[in-house]
Amino acid sequence: MAGEGQMLRAAREEKQWSLRFTEDTTKIRVRYIQALEEENYGILPGTTYVKGYLRTYAKHLGLNPDEIIQLYNNSPEVKETVKILETPDHIPLKKSPNWVRPLAAGIMAVLAIGIVVGVAEWSHNTPEKPSNSAYSPSVLPSAPSQAEAASPKQNNTQSNSKNNTPNDQNNSQASSTSPSDLAATQDGLTAQLEFKQSCWVVVQADGQPVFQGTFPAGTTKVVKGSNKIELVTVGNAGGLNVTLNGKALPSLGSSGQVIRNVIFTPETLKTL
Repeated sequence: MAGEGQMLRAAREEKQWSLRFTEDTTKIRVRYIQALEEENYGILPGTTYVKGYLRTYAKHLGLNPDEIIQLYNNSPEVKETVKILETPDHIPLKKSPNWVRPLAAGIMAVLAIGIVVGVAEWSHNTPEKPSNSAYSPSVLPSAPSQAEAASPKQNNTQSNSKNNTPNDQNNSQASSTSPSDLAATQDGLTAQLEFKQSCWVVVQADGQPVFQGTFPAGTTKVVKGSNKIELVTVGNAGGLNVTLNGKALPSLGSSGQVIRNVIFTPETLKTL
């Protein structure tokens, strides 16, 4: 093993990235991330993809991509593959004689001409069917009577009166909805993080990474999401105050306590 896999894994663990978070950040599937870290390149779809994944993964981890690619190129498996591809003992393919292609083109042209002539002869010899049937125009519909014309209007009036009843009920129900409920469903989620003490956090919104790092006391960060805001990791729960859509949340924990996977949804607002 050349060592590039150990470097990638050490850099990921130093950043405290989980495999799932790394997949969301780098857009590389978890099984391929594990293969890169274990240098198990056989499950990847080829050398080009291996180098592309190594370069992308190294950039996200803050490593030198060229150094990682060089370590990969120096691995024994890659050198053996290159040696096999460069060997001159392969059997060259036999080229077809130059007269084969013109001959094939001529045969195809003769067949095409024969098909065209045959279709023309068949069309010429096919007798046309006599048209003995006289043209008879379709019968025009008669105008409706006054009673029939008035009937649909009455039905439409009754139908409209029936349909208005549930609409009026729905409108009355919609008017009783409180402004706070409308804000929770229309405006999404807004979380304000106030750091009372220095604290390490990893934050996601709607399943996508937003930011991570250590923030000093006095720092304020705002996170917006449509359906979900997640505090993936909080390194000092007692040093962080959280306000969700203007409503203060209870303390997340004690000073120095590490908590994970704290999720806020529209249902959370209803409990405040």
